[in-house]
Formats: sequence, C-alpha cells, structure tokens
Amino acid sequence: MLLTDDEQCILNLISSTNNRITQQEIANSERWLGSHPIHEVDRRESTLRKIRQVIRDLRIKKGYMILSDAKGYWIMKDRQEAIEYCERIERMARSQARAWFETYNAMRKNFNLSSDYFEQQGKLF
Repeated sequence: MLLTDDEQCILNLISSTNNRITQQEIANSERWLGSHPIHEVDRRESTLRKIRQVIRDLRIKKGYMILSDAKGYWIMKDRQEAIEYCERIERMARSQARAWFETYNAMRKNFNLSSDYFEQQGKLF
C-alpha cells in the first residue's frame, strides 16, 4: 500500500517512539510538516488539524492500528491493548452521549422541541 510523504513521515515518527508521541511533537519534528515557527506563526492550529487528518487516514483508509489518548499516539501492540482501548472509547462515547441527551431533554422541555434522532437514542439510556 502506497503512502503519501506526509503519511509515511507521521507513521515513521509514531512507530519509532517507545511510548507516545503528541501532535505537537509530530508537528515540530519536520519543517515540511509546516510547524516551524518562522514559517508558520499564525497557522499552527491548521497544521495540527492536518496531522489529525493524516492519522485518521492512516487508521481508516490504510488500516494502521494507531491508538491515541491525552498523552499522544502509538501503534497497537496486541489484541488486549485493542480491547482496553475500545472499552475506554466506549465509556467516553456513552458519557458524551448522555450529556448531549440531557441537553436535548432540557431543550425539549423548555422550548417544546423534538428530535426523532434523540428520541431513538434516548431508548439506549
């Protein structure tokens, strides 16, 4: 599978770390990724978005098992790590969904709104 230069560089950086590597560390690693302070004073956030998109493409389109948390990105080592990761993101998704549903309920009650989506999702709680 052919990778773009951006994908190959980012994959190499993530693969070469013993622990985790952050978006900022990836952005700072190579000038051509666009994060050098002289060349990108006002566009740093766009570079970080680009890095997130490249990592998303590596995960979804190219099938690389790149995991992440608040400490950075890393390559999955084994099935157990994948199970623990999925359990963690499921807890986060459920928590976020409950919070959005509570907001929807307040809007529904206060403004007499309704949403088929939220009504269906509410059955999960």
